[in-house]
Amino acid sequence: MISAVVPTRVRATLRTRIALLVVLLVGEGGLLAARYNAQPLTEQTHAWWALVLGQAGLVMPLVLATVTALVLFGGTRLWSDLESAAAAAPHGSAWPFAIAHVVGFLAFFRLTATVFEDAGGGVWAAAWAATGLLALAAWAAVALPPEALWRFGRRAIPLLLAGAGIGALAVAAGQVTVEWWHPLGRSTMWLVYQLIRPFAGDVSYYPEYFVIGTRTFQIVIAPKCSGYQGIGLVSVFLGVYLLAFRRTLRFPHALLLLPIGAVAMWLVNAGRIAALIGVGTLVSEEVAIGGFHANSGSLLLCVVALGLGWLGHVHPFFSRAPARPTTRFVDGPAASHLAPLVVIAATAMVTGAASSGGFDALYGLRVVTAALTLWSFRHAYRDWRLAWSWPALGIGAVVLVLWLALEPAPAPGAGSALADGLAALSPAGRAAWLVLRVAGAVVTVPMAEELAFRGYLAPRLAPGGPVTGPARLPWIGIFVSSVLFGAMHDRMLAGTVAGALYALALARRGALGDAILAHATTNALLAAYVLATGRWLLW
Repeated sequence: MISAVVPTRVRATLRTRIALLVVLLVGEGGLLAARYNAQPLTEQTHAWWALVLGQAGLVMPLVLATVTALVLFGGTRLWSDLESAAAAAPHGSAWPFAIAHVVGFLAFFRLTATVFEDAGGGVWAAAWAATGLLALAAWAAVALPPEALWRFGRRAIPLLLAGAGIGALAVAAGQVTVEWWHPLGRSTMWLVYQLIRPFAGDVSYYPEYFVIGTRTFQIVIAPKCSGYQGIGLVSVFLGVYLLAFRRTLRFPHALLLLPIGAVAMWLVNAGRIAALIGVGTLVSEEVAIGGFHANSGSLLLCVVALGLGWLGHVHPFFSRAPARPTTRFVDGPAASHLAPLVVIAATAMVTGAASSGGFDALYGLRVVTAALTLWSFRHAYRDWRLAWSWPALGIGAVVLVLWLALEPAPAPGAGSALADGLAALSPAGRAAWLVLRVAGAVVTVPMAEELAFRGYLAPRLAPGGPVTGPARLPWIGIFVSSVLFGAMHDRMLAGTVAGALYALALARRGALGDAILAHATTNALLAAYVLATGRWLLW
């Protein structure tokens, strides 16, 4: 096999870089989606390019469908081609491409405002497209040098085109199945009614008008929300999957995946609508209609399609030779280093969706879930070399000064959501929230972030593969991890400087505990400053 001759260090470096770049691309895409909306373009101008960009809402379902098709049908082949290209091409420094990507994305982000909000002319639209392509090309070059990208592209073009075609076919199938609307719409309404009835005392249920909800929040189940679109999409995926893997699947057993997929999509879609009604009733209409409803259907489709594909590979009822995993993710360093931060982010998404007005009243859950995760991996942290370090303490204090100095001028009303949220709590509730907020800032957050950025990411971005010790952190690792650290904190310059100084604390003695201490010092001093001055926007 091709992948068998790929050096282990090349394979490890490739996996790490691609995983991190995917996270970066998803984060940047989410930032663009949250900030800009292309739909008003068609109201401001009728130019052809504006009409094309006005259909941006169709891009995400198509991209997700294409990615799902590629992973489901060609994931192994694509990965083998990537590894072969990476092993055959010379590995130079990746930091120039990383800088080019950051510059290109910042220009793309700024031009998006000109094109989408100000309806700039076709020249601006062309510049916008050019900067986007530059950012995307530089993004890909961080993972593979240009020679390797060219070699991979030539071999993978047929598979990429096939994946795009399958994805487009799946989306089209969802549109064609509109004739299923009425029976599925009524059955979906009935199931949603059964799901919300035990939790809502006064349910608004009008099947003849396809209206359902609670007394304070009702929705109309449109044709694409009835479930037919998801069933059409997943049926195409599974149909091609059965054809592509017909030699390894057991027939007729594997044919059962088709009705299983259809029923699963119908059930998942009904659960999504019930959850939407719950969010709109208990949280806010803006959260329900905006963030929750936007792309949840496409994401659930990917989960169901990939889940059934995995089931077909590993379950002996469907597969002739079920796959047996040889390693477990939870045994590797990736889990112990990344899981705490992932848990914090996931908890924040849940508590943020359950909160309103910009104030997360359930912030304490992040502290609890992060602490439990850190405790579960405690045996993997024995080499932290926790010890008092005056230089690390000093670095933490310097970071605070720079953080405050680089803080942009506050916008009118900045920080009022947190102040209003605290004022609405009882004295005991306010005190408990502040204690947990400080505990998270000083204990769990520094541990989780330093494990992810300085403990795992920075050492693994060396051009030749992961370095042997944290004291030998590569400059590209320090740069990329610091930039990502700044982007995550929504303060690019201040965050990048802070990340670089925390990496310096780590590299001085090779002790991750020093970076954690420096980070905790910064957050403790910042918490004291916020509590003393009431500048809540810093939190």
